[in-house]
Amino acid sequence: MKKVLLMVFICGLTTTAFSQFLKKGSIIGGGSFDFRTTKYKDYDSKSYSFSLIPWAGYLVIDNLVVGANLEWQNSGSKSSTSDDKSNGNSILVGPFVRYYLKQGVFFHGENNFGFTKATLTFQGVESTSKWNSSHARFGVGYAARISESVLFEPMMGYYNTWNDDFISNSGGLFIMGGFTIILKTVQ
Repeated sequence: MKKVLLMVFICGLTTTAFSQFLKKGSIIGGGSFDFRTTKYKDYDSKSYSFSLIPWAGYLVIDNLVVGANLEWQNSGSKSSTSDDKSNGNSILVGPFVRYYLKQGVFFHGENNFGFTKATLTFQGVESTSKWNSSHARFGVGYAARISESVLFEPMMGYYNTWNDDFISNSGGLFIMGGFTIILKTVQ
């Protein structure tokens, strides 16, 4: 019981202090990491994806950030019924928007565009391909204040990925975590 009360007290201090520094005109930046898995029922295969995402944003009004991010993604898949597999890398860039509530909860949306290069092994034949890729991510998270200018921000939500060159569309849930640094604060 004491541990629960201590956690509630710490969360209360964090959320009370939160709204003091996300003011219009501030510049923030950070980085996130994302891990997700997908199961394709029609193809009896599973895939994974790992992303590193540095970003920067500007508060256009109190608690509303508009910015851009750059994403590097490594992904792969493996068939459960054959030796078919793939491994690829993507570079994507795009805008994002994030709105923080005074309690530390935030809503996030982004849409990134770029390209993917992958090595595919299908029925024993290996080939390398390159194509245009896009994805959107919509999530909700919590900004936990670590220091005066650093936040830890776990987030979860829904993503959708599509590839223009060969009409592929997939989506699912994601869990993501990252850090935000307040680079310039407006008083």
